[in-house]
Amino acid sequence: MSGERWVTETLHDGLRCAFRADEVIYEEETEHQHLVIFENVKFGRVMSLDGITQVTEKDEFVYHEMMSHVPILAHGNAKKVLIIGGGDGGVLREVLRHKTVEKCTMVEIDRSVVDMCVEYLPMISAGAFDDPRTDLVIADGAKFVAETDERYDVVIVDSTDPVGPGAILFSEEFYKNAKRCMAEYRKNKRLHPSI
Repeated sequence: MSGERWVTETLHDGLRCAFRADEVIYEEETEHQHLVIFENVKFGRVMSLDGITQVTEKDEFVYHEMMSHVPILAHGNAKKVLIIGGGDGGVLREVLRHKTVEKCTMVEIDRSVVDMCVEYLPMISAGAFDDPRTDLVIADGAKFVAETDERYDVVIVDSTDPVGPGAILFSEEFYKNAKRCMAEYRKNKRLHPSI
C-alpha cells in the first residue's frame, strides 16, 4: 500500500525487523536519542529509540515481569531497589507490586522518554511514577552508580541495546560500580510472600 510508513530496526547486520506505523503518535529528537511512539495494528502502541524497538503495548509484560519478579523473589526480602533505565515505567510498575519494597529509585538518562511514556503509553507504568515509594532521578545511570552512597537490595538494569547512550551500561566498570551499590545480602531463611 503506497504511503505506508514502516519503522525498521537497524540494530543487527543481516537482520531486518519492521513494524508498520499505522499512526505516528509522537516523534522527537531528544537530547540523547531519536524517540518515536506509534500505533501498530498487532502490537498496539510501540516505542522506538534510535530505530530500535524498546517496548510494545501487547507484550511488554513478558519482559517487565521477568526483569522484576525474578531478582526480587530470589532476594526474598528486598526493601530498596535500584532500576537503571526503564523510562517506560514497566519494571517500576512490577517492582512496586512487592509489598516488601519500601523505596524504588529509578535512574533514567532521558526525561523525554519518561514524559512521553506517561503521556502516550500510560498503560505501561500504570501510575507507578506517582507511587510515594518511587524516587525518579534523571541522570546518567553509569555516573549514578559510580557516585551514590546509597545501598540497594536489588539492582535491575533495564537498558537499551549497546548503542547510543546505553552503550556504557555494558561495560565492566559499570557492573563493578553497580555491585558496589549492593547492600550486604543475608539470605532470608523462610520464604517471604512479597506480592
